[in-house]
Amino acid sequence: METTANGGNATPPVPVRVGRRAFIQGVPVAALVVAGAIGGVAGSVVTAVRLGSAPPVAHAGPALAARGAVADADIAALYRQVSGSVVSVQTAAAIARARSGRTPPTGVIPVGEGTGFVVDGDGTILTNFHVIDGADKVRVTLIDGTSVDAQVVGSDAFSDVAVLRAEIPAGRLVVATLGDSDMVQPGQLAVAIGTPFGLDHSVTAGIVSAVGREFGTTPGGRPARGLIQTDAPINPGNSGGPLFNAAGEVVGMTTSIESPVRGSVGIGFAVPVNRAKTVLALVRAGKSADPAWLGVSVGPVSPAVAATLKLPSSVTAGLALLRVVPNGPAARAGLRGAVTEDGTPAGDVVVAIDGQAVARVADLTAYLDRKAPGDAVTVTIWREGRRLEVGVMLTAWPPAAP
Repeated sequence: METTANGGNATPPVPVRVGRRAFIQGVPVAALVVAGAIGGVAGSVVTAVRLGSAPPVAHAGPALAARGAVADADIAALYRQVSGSVVSVQTAAAIARARSGRTPPTGVIPVGEGTGFVVDGDGTILTNFHVIDGADKVRVTLIDGTSVDAQVVGSDAFSDVAVLRAEIPAGRLVVATLGDSDMVQPGQLAVAIGTPFGLDHSVTAGIVSAVGREFGTTPGGRPARGLIQTDAPINPGNSGGPLFNAAGEVVGMTTSIESPVRGSVGIGFAVPVNRAKTVLALVRAGKSADPAWLGVSVGPVSPAVAATLKLPSSVTAGLALLRVVPNGPAARAGLRGAVTEDGTPAGDVVVAIDGQAVARVADLTAYLDRKAPGDAVTVTIWREGRRLEVGVMLTAWPPAAP
């Protein structure tokens, strides 16, 4: 099965979003889907639950406890340091319920609940797109109970990131410190704070289980790539909440879990904070937060593929262009994608982009994720024994990009 660069497999897994939709205990919400692997490897079957706007999304992880050399006191101190920057996010449904004095029955996840975190002294808040998708009214609640209206100032459904702004009283404003998600490594401490099942400012802890994961699709229909995997328990209502490292820096935004049930089973995912920072910068600049699109389907270059394409012995890695989307950015630049009748790659081989070597699909997509529509890139390819440099003008991700 082929993989698209800034595109995806035909049948990606559906994540459980931890956001607004109510789940009633005992109602089956799992969906079995096939996750296609890169380059024709057979896909794996996964079970996922969404706790967002349209299927919901849940999060997963371990119970709060000392993890290895990390003492309870360390996590308690971290919580005191950062919890003030975390807000509960409520949409119109939750606001109406609160004003009526009604509380959901036991076993029901509150509708309209999510989480966010303050990132600037002007009251700017980051959360998940699926938490506020379709909402005509949004309020945020601070740790001391202060509740204020918030406005959606920008969003990116493709990354599942939204930017809010609220008039938070100066004396009650706590700003989160944003870290560098590129530096996150498996085994590091991961602490999540959120509003699971409507229980605001709940803290759970675990470790980073993996980085660079691909799991499911975003609300914009794009494969969710480059995710941070954690076993810190996250559940419905955690969506949009921060994932902290041991230094109290936000390194991710919790977004989904894999689970056959409505709650955490120890496998959760977070959007890397560097991606959220990119969306924030674009929104502040008044630019589109849509991801940049190259418009190709690719597969890895194996020794057999290299021999078939008659690549020089010095070329030991790269990405074979299996298909170039007609009239897409790559096609307009003259890049060629092709396969033979038996599925063997027969098109160009990409070995670098802007001088940075690419050996895996993740290398290419990670680089493109840092670009914006309208940016120009130089793609280095091998074609018929010749090394060529091809300039490509990236465009915005189309609504139905393959």
